[in-house]
Amino acid sequence: MSTQTDRTTTAPAPADAPAPADAPAPAATPDALGVGMRLSLHPHTDDFVGVILGALADVEAAGLTAGLVTETDEVSTYVGARTAPAEQRLAAYLTALVAAASRRSGGGHVVAHVLLSRGCPGEVSCDLAVTGLPDAEPVEVEPTGIRAAAQWSLYPLLDGGSDGGDHMAHIEGAIAAAQRRGVAASPAHYATRLTGDVADVVATAVDAWAQVGTEVPHVVTHLTISVGSPSPAQA
Repeated sequence: MSTQTDRTTTAPAPADAPAPADAPAPAATPDALGVGMRLSLHPHTDDFVGVILGALADVEAAGLTAGLVTETDEVSTYVGARTAPAEQRLAAYLTALVAAASRRSGGGHVVAHVLLSRGCPGEVSCDLAVTGLPDAEPVEVEPTGIRAAAQWSLYPLLDGGSDGGDHMAHIEGAIAAAQRRGVAASPAHYATRLTGDVADVVATAVDAWAQVGTEVPHVVTHLTISVGSPSPAQA
């Protein structure tokens, strides 16, 4: 006598089948999320045009424009990161640009005004309700040997919704992280003061902005970087 075992098999789901209702949303690409910055570079020298154009050429020659889109108008330059690692590309570009401008101006006074934005509003149109927020690895930028002082402000947006949100917790956490990594951070009116190598200052601001962006859909940070200032240095 033979015994037949009843086996139930499940056919594989079609490749285009919808994901289960409780499945996490796929993480947005940098292009879809809208990751980028707007910056203005101001060398305080009569040859400011030569310094700016030379610094831009230096950054391009170093291969740091790969994966970035740049658009310049009479006010500022937009730099959009289209591919990962978006934060690393932006940090490397900004650090190299400020350092190159400082060197081309003979160590003179150079200021950069930077706005970094991560999230849809004002950048691209997307639905963050169905798009996951991607994680961001800490950036790694080679030291430049150039000291910078900066004023830094961080704005977590859209964190409240109907149930409220504690945006100060994100800001305080970012400041604490800056202090832990050795970049001098002290309070100032409407900003936090950062001092250190240009690379460390930029990496501190970018990492904090990106980390908050893994939890808050739209995050903006302002950074004014000054190198070679004639004003007395502060601790």
